[in-house]
Amino acid sequence: MADAVEGLVETLVRQRRAASDPEPGELSTFQAVVLSTLVDRGSMRLGTLAESLGTTDATASRTVDVLEAHGLAQRRPDPGDGRGVIVAASAEGKADVRRRRQRLERLAARALGDLSHDEARRVASALVELQTLLDRR
Repeated sequence: MADAVEGLVETLVRQRRAASDPEPGELSTFQAVVLSTLVDRGSMRLGTLAESLGTTDATASRTVDVLEAHGLAQRRPDPGDGRGVIVAASAEGKADVRRRRQRLERLAARALGDLSHDEARRVASALVELQTLLDRR
């Protein structure tokens, strides 16, 4: 199972893009996951972000540094706690996630193009179920 999941991730990361696809950008896979988390879950404290990703505050902070440098995220003081920091995706960050997801949809459509509708639905359902199982911790 681990080999299959790792292989799927590796395949997605190294997929060649079609000539019509936009450049995927300069983010690492983890940086893109952090940005997607901010887009999907909304702004949050830096510590909450780190916890939700299963990483340290320092790693989350360095990752947000990179996202900020690219104009994809922003920090602001937590109004409820002057020592805390809230992190949010910027408008450009939200657009970047949208472009990445559109690219993944095109990749999936090309990969599943030879399958029947029922086969493609079963593959998609299995991926959702796998994600649910992995999220259970």
